[in-house]
Amino acid sequence: MIRSSFLSMDSGRELLSHCHAGMVLRTRDRRSARIRHADPATGLIHGEVEMHGPCVWRADGRYRDAPFGAPGPLDLMPPDFRAPSTTGPRTVSLKGALAADHRLFCCD
Repeated sequence: MIRSSFLSMDSGRELLSHCHAGMVLRTRDRRSARIRHADPATGLIHGEVEMHGPCVWRADGRYRDAPFGAPGPLDLMPPDFRAPSTTGPRTVSLKGALAADHRLFCCD
């Protein structure tokens, strides 16, 4: 597994310095979150989550209004800084998998 160099809540590094207006991130539940603005003075990130509305996050990506500050579905996930894949998706031929010499299962 390739991890990004930015680990957000796990490492204590802040997401605030990476955010800019118009940037789209994902929440823990994989919804799109569009950043409206990041305010370094208050340490808050303002944005909008699809099907939820306006939200505010702390500098590390935690949803500001979460009960007891606990992790939840509206927390921001760090951006993915991995290089795009140069190889195509892996595919398997069903015809090849079912050929007599390539049986991958035991069914006599």
